[in-house]
Amino acid sequence: MANYNKLATVMGDHQELAIFRRFQRLNAKSLLYMQAEILHLESELDMIELEDKRSEEKSRSLFHTSVFNLKEPCCCPNNVQWKHALEIREKLERYTLLLYSQAQALPNPCRRDLNTLQEWLDRPEGGDFFLQGREADTWNAEHDVLTLSRRQIDRDCLTGMVNDLVIPWYHDLRSRWNKSVRIREVNGVWHYQFESMVAVINAISTLLSSLLPSTSIFVLYFLQSPVARLAAIMAFTTVFSSTLILVTKARRIDVFAATTAFVVHIPVGMIRLTEPSRYVVVSLLSKRFLLVAPAYVLLEAGEDWDPAREHRVGDYGA
Repeated sequence: MANYNKLATVMGDHQELAIFRRFQRLNAKSLLYMQAEILHLESELDMIELEDKRSEEKSRSLFHTSVFNLKEPCCCPNNVQWKHALEIREKLERYTLLLYSQAQALPNPCRRDLNTLQEWLDRPEGGDFFLQGREADTWNAEHDVLTLSRRQIDRDCLTGMVNDLVIPWYHDLRSRWNKSVRIREVNGVWHYQFESMVAVINAISTLLSSLLPSTSIFVLYFLQSPVARLAAIMAFTTVFSSTLILVTKARRIDVFAATTAFVVHIPVGMIRLTEPSRYVVVSLLSKRFLLVAPAYVLLEAGEDWDPAREHRVGDYGA
């Protein structure tokens, strides 16, 4: 018989199904209520402090200068100020903005995982509609759910595409050819090893990072037309930047910087391949720039080559 114990087992065995309600509206309303309570308590505490300061009782007049006197019940048995201070402390401890912000920072589950959980709750071999009343609508609010799985945080675009598109297609195709696949489902949920998928994606990323720079130089080497070379550079640059977005979680500024370096790399590779004796490449680590300087200009001028010095810019000629 399906119950919360079975649902907890499924969530424990399949981390991607550990999906819970975020309760954004209720959390915000609760914070607003506590904020209003604390504001009123703060105003009351200011008034009590002023009264104690003006009091003719010596013990009460010392409250604003001595916490010891403020805390000791023997000094003032009916110490309203300290009681208010303790009440405010309790409210502030419950006024957990940090915990609220951390909860809001948790990622949203992908639609496939949420659909899988909803389908499991409805299947006879799964949840079998054991949730009743309002509890049955727990996971219907798609805009107000979160997941505890770090896979949503760590995955990039390519991982998401493989997880959401390729694996379901592969599983459906495999199920059609092998009917026994459905029998090996655990608790009504089919599970693929996430680590194996990540290993395959890492291998693809490594292969692309090796092939793109070398392939671009290889193709440009056989193109003689300047227009064709420029078109090829534009195409390879587009492929490179798109690949960065797919296989990494790089920021826009990182993608821009890496693409700029890639654009510089292509002609540098061509120059070094076709005229290795006339040009050298000076890599400046600062600001991620590459400086290409014709070596023969420095040699003909009789100057020592100093990469740290700013070189003259002019018509170097052939």
